[in-house]
Amino acid sequence: MTVKPHCLSIPRRVFAGAVFGLAPWPARAARVFRFDQSQGKLEFIARHLMVLTSTGQFSRFDCELILNPEKPETARVAVQVETGSITHAYPGAADLLRSPAYFDAERWPVARFAGRAMPGGRMEAFDLAGPLEMRGVTQPFTLQAKLARRRRDAATGAEIVDCTARGEISRSAFGMVADMAATGDRVQLAVSVSLVIG
Repeated sequence: MTVKPHCLSIPRRVFAGAVFGLAPWPARAARVFRFDQSQGKLEFIARHLMVLTSTGQFSRFDCELILNPEKPETARVAVQVETGSITHAYPGAADLLRSPAYFDAERWPVARFAGRAMPGGRMEAFDLAGPLEMRGVTQPFTLQAKLARRRRDAATGAEIVDCTARGEISRSAFGMVADMAATGDRVQLAVSVSLVIG
């Protein structure tokens, strides 16, 4: 399932310099950037019978990124996801995933991730690591974040940066052990957002 995200407007001087070698970043403290499902998308990708994949989405989430452009190694992120907001192309899949066998959304309506940047990152790519809480279980988790592509919107002429972050979990580590013969244990999580820089 592919959904074209809307764009989150951010001042040009914030992203242009350090990411793409344009004007230098001005000296400043960390900035706070917030986005939700209206500016981006949060997907999960599972593998079935070793050969097939399926993709679902969470239609309600909030993300806060705290970033000092001159010190990406100090970045922090906080994500909160409504587990009952699952959407899926396969008939009946969303209801199954909300059930106690999987996300148990009625009992555990919210999943949370709080990550900090790992040493050695750059503005173009850095890892965010921290605890992921889901179904009453907390496990370590890492997102690989990238400020991936710079482009100009053909319709509006706006200058845009496409950003992505990906990570992988073991669903059994969070107590989701149903249908293990048909659906793989490893599930990918993917976030994408488009940022208007000018």
